[in-house]
Amino acid sequence: MFARQFSRCSPFTASGRRFPSPSISGFQCVRASSSSSLPKKPDTTLDTEKGSRPQRFPTSGFELFDAGQLIEEENLPRYERTEYYPMHIGDIVGGHYQVVGKLGYGTTSTVWLARDLWSKEKLYRVLKVHIHTAPYGHELSIFYHLKKPIQQEIDDKEEHPGRDHVRKLEDFFLVDGPHGEHAVFVMEPMGMSLGTMQARSPKQLFEPMLVKSAIDQVLLGLALLHGADVAHTGRQLIPYILTNKCSSDVDLHANNLLIDILDTAILSRVEDAEMIAPSARKKINDTVTVYTSHYILGGAGPLTISDFGQARIGKEHTGFAMPTQYRAPEVILDMSWGTPVNMWSAGVLVGALFSLDAVPANLQTWSLLEPESLFRIYDADSPELNNAHHLAAMTSLLGPPPDKFRERGLACRKYWDEQGQWKGPVPLPPSKPLADRITVFEGEEKGVFVDFLECFLAWLPEDRLLAAQTYFHMWLRGMDYNINEEQG
Repeated sequence: MFARQFSRCSPFTASGRRFPSPSISGFQCVRASSSSSLPKKPDTTLDTEKGSRPQRFPTSGFELFDAGQLIEEENLPRYERTEYYPMHIGDIVGGHYQVVGKLGYGTTSTVWLARDLWSKEKLYRVLKVHIHTAPYGHELSIFYHLKKPIQQEIDDKEEHPGRDHVRKLEDFFLVDGPHGEHAVFVMEPMGMSLGTMQARSPKQLFEPMLVKSAIDQVLLGLALLHGADVAHTGRQLIPYILTNKCSSDVDLHANNLLIDILDTAILSRVEDAEMIAPSARKKINDTVTVYTSHYILGGAGPLTISDFGQARIGKEHTGFAMPTQYRAPEVILDMSWGTPVNMWSAGVLVGALFSLDAVPANLQTWSLLEPESLFRIYDADSPELNNAHHLAAMTSLLGPPPDKFRERGLACRKYWDEQGQWKGPVPLPPSKPLADRITVFEGEEKGVFVDFLECFLAWLPEDRLLAAQTYFHMWLRGMDYNINEEQG
């Protein structure tokens, strides 16, 4: 589970490793119409001597829902049928992608499994088909930006190992629908999310070795993103892998860490199922059909960071970001912020992997291990009081913020006096050190784990270690690694 690739990563050092420049090729932008049959000559796109023949899918033998019954995306609060592209199983889009099944839906897109007919082998791709009113340009620009080599790769002429842990856009094209133009993102299929796997695990917690493997790979991915000056941010997530819904409004946590699929037989079974027992559907009219979705719960490969709809490029940003309970202190206090917000996130993720509350990468560490979350939503009706409770909880955990932090934002005056003592509008919770909150470790291992989390949980963004530095912490690498490093 979570295939490790240390043979490639072992030379990676906190000060930088030498990566070859990746081959950079632009994305293909094709305007295409849907077709359920083989294109006419002289179009040689589907030349069967070079690729594979398209399937002819059944036109009967499936369950039909009543016209008045709402299914799938029709249940979304602001669903507009005319905004969605009328995809059909068996359609060929982008010239060579034949749709073989539906994987999910969301407020801004539907997600489909397709077979690439240009390949002799069964090569599957995921098509994210946006509604024609969706603003897809920002996420597309992030993918283009990440396609470029980062400075470290240019200098060292070697590819960064984090590229194996950041989702890529394989292709992009536009398709004309009856009511407008739809953008289609083409990506490699992925299995279930880490959050889904956690929800299906006993007690919804992970064993420490599994968490170490997960965080190890997240840090490599973050090192690549931060090297490209990309901060992975957002507000909330509805993952299609768990609920068959998808959202572009996300942040870094266990639900957008996807597990790569190593055995494509899982994907073949989706196509085979549509041939033998076609999915239930509702026929609206001659051109529009709403299909039910397949669940893909498999996956045993590396972890991949996904969902860049709210990512930011640059070293400094302003405004709110991150889901409320996972916000770094500088975000709550409306200060400028940058990639260190992901490191705050990552710490909570570590603990989250050991709880069902999947948190950002640092908060994620916590939520993967511990059943009680570090921070939560305290007052859903009052953002101001919720912020006060959140900052009070941080103060109880970390102690008062240093003068240097408080001097960066006028809002700090509402919560701390000139000596850094709490004066906010809500009571300060009883002080409970981080070590007292940890239940999964004892003795020396608990001390090492506390030290690891403190790499992420710091008031000052510059006091949080870089992803590449944290990757070499003794909690991940082991005591022997650190001893050998010191002796060397």
